[in-house]
Amino acid sequence: MKFLYITYRDQLDIQLGLTSEHLLKRVHSAPIEHPIVYWVQRNLEIVEKLGPVIYYDVPKEKVETFYNTLLDAHAEKSKTSPRPWKYLPIPTGEQYVFPIAQYEKEYGITYYESIYKYITVLGVILNIFDFKANQLLIYIQ
Repeated sequence: MKFLYITYRDQLDIQLGLTSEHLLKRVHSAPIEHPIVYWVQRNLEIVEKLGPVIYYDVPKEKVETFYNTLLDAHAEKSKTSPRPWKYLPIPTGEQYVFPIAQYEKEYGITYYESIYKYITVLGVILNIFDFKANQLLIYIQ
């Protein structure tokens, strides 16, 4: 099973590269949610590739953008005809590297729970994370 990790490292450690994985401190980890991973792949810059693992840089502006996108998608839950995938689409096979089970293509309640989980994580990051002293990274493994 693949997991998405949100980690950070000290800005002073950037020149050491990601080969020093012990320098990464974990903020969050969870099994991958396909719309979340798809957003990450389309919107974040790759820092480094180490084998099958791709590390993405997450600057404060992107955290704010992603947080607002998640809020918009979650707000769809209360509408008469909710369409959260308008903001966070479920990827199709030709655009996406991870296999999606048939039952996951119709998310329902799980979709909103995963969105809320990331709203919470990113809200905490926006309120307490020091983007000047640290670099926020996302990777899947």
